[in-house]
Amino acid sequence: MSGKRLCVRVTDLKTGKSKANVHVPLSLVNMGLKMGAKFAPDAMEGLDMDEIIAAARAGEAGKIVDVEDEEKGEHVEVFVE
Repeated sequence: MSGKRLCVRVTDLKTGKSKANVHVPLSLVNMGLKMGAKFAPDAMEGLDMDEIIAAARAGEAGKIVDVEDEEKGEHVEVFVE
């Protein structure tokens, strides 16, 4: 887990502009997800935070969540790098 980061990225589907881009050490994963939810609460709604935290702490790099909400015009990605 050392040196790895959890990343939450929310972009506008129409413009491609970033709405939120949060990178935190895995040791602070709970805080990182809360920050992502603060900046884009609608985008994070319905995601199982416990499942995301467990996947992040499993230590594998890569995407955990990749969701497009066309109604709200948002693309949400949660990944470990």
